[in-house]
Amino acid sequence: MKKAVLLLATFLLVFSFAAAFPAAAEESDMYYVNVQILKIFPLHEGYYVIYRRAGLKTGEAYIPQAWLDRRDQRAVLNLTDQNVTPYLSIMFKDGEFNHVRIVASKNLKHPTWGSMVERNDQPDKFKIEKLELQF
Repeated sequence: MKKAVLLLATFLLVFSFAAAFPAAAEESDMYYVNVQILKIFPLHEGYYVIYRRAGLKTGEAYIPQAWLDRRDQRAVLNLTDQNVTPYLSIMFKDGEFNHVRIVASKNLKHPTWGSMVERNDQPDKFKIEKLELQF
């Protein structure tokens, strides 16, 4: 009987400390949204990406080449050999854009990679400070 009372007291003591210090209950100020990439076009100024929105709608994003620089780090390009559906992970901190991660196939013959002729209006679309996507 004494062992059962001692075990119960220890159990209650441990869980009372866990309730008093709820470290795991704190929420992070970072969150992310993943969107599927339908097509990626590498251009001189950066990457033009067409992605899937809710339903059958599509959206487009312009990711400047300068963001991929290690000193800037607003964009990360992860190329993989794995059989992964290409996607964008957009990271937000305190509700504001923080950085974007592009995950795509290393194989440039993969159907998501495309090529296009650069137009005169495209360089202006890469002159952005933060990425704003439609969902």
